[in-house]
Amino acid sequence: MRISSRFAVAVHVLSLFSIDKSCRCTSDWIAVSVNTNPVVIRRMLGKLKKAGFVGLN
Repeated sequence: MRISSRFAVAVHVLSLFSIDKSCRCTSDWIAVSVNTNPVVIRRMLGKLKKAGFVGLN
């Protein structure tokens, strides 16, 4: 996945979380929304969590 694609996926994921703070979305559901594989979403969430953008409430 190219860097620009990863950025777009990260923005999409963060947008979903900002719309609904109590979002209990699965990586499968987000992957369908982004039209990608759930593994890509899980890896992206790990990177976002490490960077401090996504965390447990």
